Amino acid sequence: MNYQDDFSVAFPEKEGFLEFLDEIEERGCWRVFPTNEIQVFSLAESPELCREIEAEREGADILQDTRANTGLLLKVGEEAYPLGTTAIKTLENRARISGYALQDLGRGKLARVLNDCLEVTKGNALVRIHEGKARAVHGGDKSNYAVLPMPELFEASAIHMEEQYERVRFLSGYFDHWLVTASWEIQDRRLLDTYWDMLLQYGQVADPELSAQIKVHSSDVGVSGANIFYSLLMGKERRPLVLGDALRLEHSGGASLADFSRNLSQVFARYREAVEGLSGLFSEYLTYPANVIARVMKKAGIGVGLTAKTAELFKAGHGFGGCNGYEVYCGICECIFLAQSEGAGVRALTDLEEKVSRCLAFPFKEYDIPGEVRY
Repeated sequence: MNYQDDFSVAFPEKEGFLEFLDEIEERGCWRVFPTNEIQVFSLAESPELCREIEAEREGADILQDTRANTGLLLKVGEEAYPLGTTAIKTLENRARISGYALQDLGRGKLARVLNDCLEVTKGNALVRIHEGKARAVHGGDKSNYAVLPMPELFEASAIHMEEQYERVRFLSGYFDHWLVTASWEIQDRRLLDTYWDMLLQYGQVADPELSAQIKVHSSDVGVSGANIFYSLLMGKERRPLVLGDALRLEHSGGASLADFSRNLSQVFARYREAVEGLSGLFSEYLTYPANVIARVMKKAGIGVGLTAKTAELFKAGHGFGGCNGYEVYCGICECIFLAQSEGAGVRALTDLEEKVSRCLAFPFKEYDIPGEVRY
């Protein structure tokens, strides 16, 4: 069932997660082709190619899943691969075309448009193939996409966490064809003391159930670099407090696992800097905090429904008086817990955390405006 475009699996244990990534990598490959030799066909117009694929292991099931999704095949020379949904955006980018109208074209017409553009595109294409389908079509020249193998990347992450921090616990691993993530919970006083000390400086006490969290995200299909996120988990419910923008490594410019390891080595310093940066929010007094929350979340691109629930939740807990910027930011972070409670998936939560991290860059005072906010 791994071939299905909507396949996803979560792992509570590190060993099972890493073993699964090894298996995926063993069954997959990266192949380089001249871009102008790639052709795209619709399944409906390619019965002979479909018969060839059906003769392969799980071929009929893979084709059935492809019909329900992209309805397309990728062919180079004598080899044809069903096209996964993750490959569409990268294929369009490689063909140098874009636009919502492409989604409305019939599969046969879309294939012909792509072929016309691919035929006049210079350079190589780097094609990711695994679980019976072509999953991505990147630029294949040295200056283009840089492969960072998932097993090595997450193994390096696990080793770093266990060697560098005290009281480390693997929280979860997740795989789908778009994104791979893993998270660790850390109760290392060197990390947490910075936060406790900051709160004491402003006359507040941290929740006794406090831990740090480090997440690693990556993708073979262009939706994420090899990025490291850091946050605090607060209280029995482990409500997240996002500490700022991630340490990012794009799959480009010759990026390597050594570059990723260097980013891992910077996490401790970035964590402390981010916590210390929160202290500036205590000196910022906001008269209309619920309005600030609503306007900042809108600016960050967070959905209207979730923004309204978050702002109303803040009103219910704080009333209509003013407060400092730190309390406002904690209120914004509540949207992640709300989304978790409503069953948001891993990719949706990942996207939401990135948007929340942007909020720290906005000048809260500029959004402190009276009046009724229209969500």
